[in-house]
Amino acid sequence: MALKQVNDGSYSRLQVSTTRIAIVWFSVGCLFIYIIARLFWIQVLYPENLIREGNARVVRNYHYEPPRGLITDRNGKILAISVPVKSVEADPKFLHEEGVYDDPSKMKKLASILEIDVNELYKKTKDPTRRYVHLKHYLEPDKAKEVRKISKTGIILNDSYRRHYPTGEINSNLVGILNGDGVGVYGVEQSFNSYLTSTASTKLAKKDRYNHIVENLGTVKKGNLGGNLMLSVDNRLQEYAHAMLKQAVEENEADSGTATLIDVKTGEILALANAPSFDPNDRKHFDSTNAKNRVVTDIFEPGSTLKPIVALAALEAKATNWSEVFDTRPFIVDGKMVRDSHAMSQGTLADIIQYSSNTGMARISMRVGPQKIMQVFTRFGFGSKTESGLVGENTGRLNENRKFWSEIDKATLGFGYGVAVTNLQLTQAYATLANNGIRNPVSILRLKNPPKGTLVAQSNQVANMQKALETVVAQGTGGKAAIDRYRVAGKTGTAKIASVGGYGKYYMSTFAGFAPISNPRFALVVVISAPKAGKFYGGVVSGPVFRAVMSKALQLYNIKPDREKDEKN
Repeated sequence: MALKQVNDGSYSRLQVSTTRIAIVWFSVGCLFIYIIARLFWIQVLYPENLIREGNARVVRNYHYEPPRGLITDRNGKILAISVPVKSVEADPKFLHEEGVYDDPSKMKKLASILEIDVNELYKKTKDPTRRYVHLKHYLEPDKAKEVRKISKTGIILNDSYRRHYPTGEINSNLVGILNGDGVGVYGVEQSFNSYLTSTASTKLAKKDRYNHIVENLGTVKKGNLGGNLMLSVDNRLQEYAHAMLKQAVEENEADSGTATLIDVKTGEILALANAPSFDPNDRKHFDSTNAKNRVVTDIFEPGSTLKPIVALAALEAKATNWSEVFDTRPFIVDGKMVRDSHAMSQGTLADIIQYSSNTGMARISMRVGPQKIMQVFTRFGFGSKTESGLVGENTGRLNENRKFWSEIDKATLGFGYGVAVTNLQLTQAYATLANNGIRNPVSILRLKNPPKGTLVAQSNQVANMQKALETVVAQGTGGKAAIDRYRVAGKTGTAKIASVGGYGKYYMSTFAGFAPISNPRFALVVVISAPKAGKFYGGVVSGPVFRAVMSKALQLYNIKPDREKDEKN
């Protein structure tokens, strides 16, 4: 009986276990059928949702490019900065799915925000199978928000940067601009492009359907930050020099003008102005003819501004001295008349400098010879680049290897014809005269330590030349450049502009000088090309600009006056 009970119990338990197993297998079977059905539903009948979800979580490499380096003036004033913007791409597939493409009002509004032609927008997004069409390089953040309201998935906004120039046209020729690929063209942007440029990092991340980063997965390739650049220019002086130069060009109906101010002690460029210039923030009206930096690209015959250096060559060669009296009456050389605009019958070397006598300097130049003069010109920096770091710098033209010099060419060399220089070269030369014959390298970057200069002329003779140049401003042809309570040295230059077959009817009007004479700090050269309003002499046209800009520099840097107020010029 006991055995039967046991057997009966075992049978009951076996029956229960079989039932449970059947239920489990049935459940598994149902689950399997459900999964198969679900997969069939998702992958075969309605695959769009799966594709959409797949697109919503995509692991991709993406590039992160840090902003381009800042450009500032010597006091930290920002001259160029990269501001955050959005670059715009379209995903035509989603534009079609969202119904944006088929909505004329939305497409028109989108085109308006992006400032592109609506027909072009339709053309680019026509194919619903096409992905990632570029629409616009730069889009401001506020406009990006408007775009996002129109389309959430069909428009992709990527982080980017746009170069902005806070000082506008004031520094445009100096600083330059970027092209559509973000590469520097013109000015400092081009000269130091590799230094300013950042390199992109490549990162791995999960992105959603809106191209938003869901999760950063690490860095694939590390990029580099672009360097910041501090220029030597003082924007306060730059702004003032640009205004004065622009005014002079307009008033004299001139083709163009340049002005360069150098710190005599360091060789740093404190102001470098061009007129006309351009607005670097307005690409719609960009004119490349006004984009070049004429201070270093354009060469001209400097006229009488070279007379002091020709005189130093003669003194060094012992071809004359300060006490010799020269015949300064007109004379004929090779059938051509050499005469003065300010007639005098005779004069010493100091008189010749003071009254800018062409006849006197012609006689001196013919006596010395071009070879010796060219040697001194070369030491002063003419005929070679200044190594300022500015792109497009011209070497000028000395003709130092010329085999034959006619007598008239020897004569006119004495008053600045037959050679060509840049404004920057001439400014460096006058900074050398101001620095007692020591030529410092020219720099567009702010320097941490004073440079080591090179002695290129006898200090005692340079000191005498400084005194002679002071009389040019105080009593001679440079009276328009005089500054109250300051001793100023300078030289006028008025030379006809060369043209095909000879010289045209227009002049290059120049004033070059430095101040204060007791302890020279600044050298400045102003050049006005082809004034047509009636005045053309360098002292009259360029002298007032020199006076205004030099006065501003002396005041800003608190340079102590070195002349009593009641003294006469």
